[in-house]
Amino acid sequence: MNFKFLPLVGMMMVGGAAFGAVPYAGLYQTIDDATNTPKSIVALYEYGDAQLAGRIVALYGADGTIAETVKNPVRVASHVTGAPKFVGLDIIWGMQWDADDNRWGDGKIMDPQSGKVYSSVIWRDGAALNVRGKIGPFGRTQTWRPLDGEKLPAELQNLNTQNWTPSTGK
Repeated sequence: MNFKFLPLVGMMMVGGAAFGAVPYAGLYQTIDDATNTPKSIVALYEYGDAQLAGRIVALYGADGTIAETVKNPVRVASHVTGAPKFVGLDIIWGMQWDADDNRWGDGKIMDPQSGKVYSSVIWRDGAALNVRGKIGPFGRTQTWRPLDGEKLPAELQNLNTQNWTPSTGK
């Protein structure tokens, strides 16, 4: 066997795993579990050594329109360490791509209302994402809808997430 090709094969496998994960980055609309109405917009982004994180970049108001964005955050996450604004808060971090299961896992997700942190997995269901926070086998799954940036306020259309890293306060 010719061993000089092993590094090339290894790079192809790593590249393939990263390529499978790329479509998850983007903007997603979260839905309130109680009212079934839009609640926030989360930007999923890659950082560091191929990890995935998610940051709240907008909140909806009671009338269903975008009420707060990165340029005008108002509401405070009082149960999160340091009481940061909801908009700008990283709620997902440390997600690692699992090529075998075709999903992100081994990361954390924070409920910004309570400040509680859970283990998390994220997987695609068609265009939508299933985002699950859990403790052991018990948890809750939400479906997040992908958003078209052209229909959003200007400050959300071309977010540059290239230099973002999660700041969780946890």
